[in-house]
Amino acid sequence: METLCLGCMQEYEGDFNVCPYCGYEQDAPAREAYHITPGTVVKERYIVGRVLGFGGFGITYIGFDMTLQHKVAIKEYFPSEFATRMPQETMVRIYAGEKREQFEAGMRKTLDEAKRLAEFRQVPGITQIYDFFEENNTAYIVMELLEGETLKEKLKRDKRMAVQEALPIVLSVIGALKEVHTKDIIHRDISPDNIYLLKDGQVKLLDFGAARQVTTTHSKSLTVILKLGYAPVEQYQSGGNQGPWTDVYSLAATFYKMITGVRPPEAPDRRVKDTLKEPSKLGVAIGKNIENALMNALQVRIEDRTKTAAEFENQLNSDNVKRTAATVEKNDMGKWPWWLKAACGLAGVAVLAAGGLVMTGVVDSPFPVLPVFQQREGTVWMPSLVNMSQESAQERLEGLGLGCRIGDTRASDTIIEGYVLGQTDGEGNVISPGTEMEKGTEVLLVLSSGSGKAVIPDVVWMNEETAASLLSENGLIAVNQVEDSESWAPAGIVTAITPEKDTEVEKSELITLSISTGGQEAGSGETEVPDITGTMEAEGLGRLKAAGLYLEKEDLQYSREIPKGQIISQDPAAGRKGSRGDTVKVAVSLGAKQVRLVSIVNQEREEAVANLEGLGMVVNVTEEYSDSTEEGRVISQSVEPGLVDEGTEVTIVVSLGKEPEQAPQRTQETRPANRPSQNNNNTQRQTQPAQPQTQAEPPQTQPAPPPQTEAPPPQTEPANPARDPIFDQL
Repeated sequence: METLCLGCMQEYEGDFNVCPYCGYEQDAPAREAYHITPGTVVKERYIVGRVLGFGGFGITYIGFDMTLQHKVAIKEYFPSEFATRMPQETMVRIYAGEKREQFEAGMRKTLDEAKRLAEFRQVPGITQIYDFFEENNTAYIVMELLEGETLKEKLKRDKRMAVQEALPIVLSVIGALKEVHTKDIIHRDISPDNIYLLKDGQVKLLDFGAARQVTTTHSKSLTVILKLGYAPVEQYQSGGNQGPWTDVYSLAATFYKMITGVRPPEAPDRRVKDTLKEPSKLGVAIGKNIENALMNALQVRIEDRTKTAAEFENQLNSDNVKRTAATVEKNDMGKWPWWLKAACGLAGVAVLAAGGLVMTGVVDSPFPVLPVFQQREGTVWMPSLVNMSQESAQERLEGLGLGCRIGDTRASDTIIEGYVLGQTDGEGNVISPGTEMEKGTEVLLVLSSGSGKAVIPDVVWMNEETAASLLSENGLIAVNQVEDSESWAPAGIVTAITPEKDTEVEKSELITLSISTGGQEAGSGETEVPDITGTMEAEGLGRLKAAGLYLEKEDLQYSREIPKGQIISQDPAAGRKGSRGDTVKVAVSLGAKQVRLVSIVNQEREEAVANLEGLGMVVNVTEEYSDSTEEGRVISQSVEPGLVDEGTEVTIVVSLGKEPEQAPQRTQETRPANRPSQNNNNTQRQTQPAQPQTQAEPPQTQPAPPPQTEAPPPQTEPANPARDPIFDQL
């Protein structure tokens, strides 16, 4: 009798459970709960085996073609942000609404790309496509099975390679790119983990990224699909100008990593300040022509970069390659407007100080005799839009005569989803507040997609279906299961979770549940249900175990009065008679509810109060004068963004604008979180407002100048800008 191993797809004599070739156990479960069970047949032709690899957009299995009798690789389209699958099922469950639309668009693009890639069966550097089809609510691509290792695995072992060893690999990939680029196919994801080195010396380019391009059009996790250091700047922009030059940059970055052992800095960081060092300065033995060819392909700006794979190949093989000089961008002079830098050069230290006051709006230009300080006709100063709602930012820009559209989304721990995280021009350059802008210029808004994080709920002692559902509700869908035969619990109960409950993790984090097999028998006979109401969870479990009963957590309830982990109720009630092995279901307190506090700095007063009250915060409002924040907008908040208890008291400081010569008394008001007031007047007046923890009173060293119609805009900073990289550029 011959057995087909589902781990290596080799046949062996006998019905042994363990393969003599690879050691795979035939009855081993799927690697992850949402993977297809080994042994499943798709299209009535292909046997699905163990998982070879998986990521955010797909799962690759080893397979066997029963018709042609040979091994294959089977790639399943599975974008985990838009779909899931329950254990032991083959059918993919697609989320509703916009996520379904994006899932289906990505699937169509995947099949279309597979069809076009199938035309390149004779190209040595491209994996052969045998078949592609739809089944189980998703798409499958059947391709040749590769045996070897990825370039990433080799570099992890060897750290770096000599130029003479790396160059043939790069030239092999270029050969593949030249072919696919003729059909307008762009890879978009070249990096060491997508270059495969076969045992026979061949090089294959893996994982073309058409599906990623479609599914991330409105994805909230755009940044996670970029290979940091390998992605060019245009891939950080929604609708960026991508083409063959995009793959050229990524391949050049991979070449750089191969020979230096160092990943290049991220492209947006290089745009602000380029710290990329030539390989020769890192001790690499490399010819000048090859180094020039490499650095030309790594130019940040598309205009300066090597444009095609063929051009890159020619330069790598040339004996006379000139280094391309990087052109200066409009904003390359730094974060200050050009007029301020020029004035600093003309007027020295005194002008520098005054220029800083002009830029922040403390005073208007004190140098009317210098035309460099005068705003040109047809221009406006760029305001700070950070933390404004999309609608407010658009209204502000249009009021200034500037255009507005959405350019990108990025994850943020501090900025509310849909609010402005940054402002750029059409090429992705950050536009600093105070920049002089031509009227009619289009500004692209970078919007927050939310934190992308979730807190692991308390699912221990729940049944596995309830636990999986609760995890999914919290955005955690990558779930692995392991068996537990030691814990006191009936079969199917969750006995442990990794990472632990209450841990904040990325929503893409793999969650492992320990599931009881019911290995601890309770025995037989009658028993009495003990009273466990009011006890902590561990103590209640101990009492039930002593009585031969099991515990199942059926309900979780938030409570300010009942300590976290205390049992609120039980069913059956205490004193009831039952049989050993029965289960007592309980409700457990979660303690005070925690919510993610966001930054409301720079938001308008009423908007900020509404957002905080919507989170259940108790809001105190104080007002003070500010030369840097416009009237009616929030200067600071007393509690930093992060996880806090619902009902936390937050004091916000709202700007009264510039202080007049005789200032009226300032006020404070306290607003409860979503609770009816006991009287109609909840405003408290005080002589001195509470001082914020996040920003000090600005110095009042200059008298307020007369207002002008086109003054530089105020600048504001978020409460905790260090937590979002884009703030470093603003």
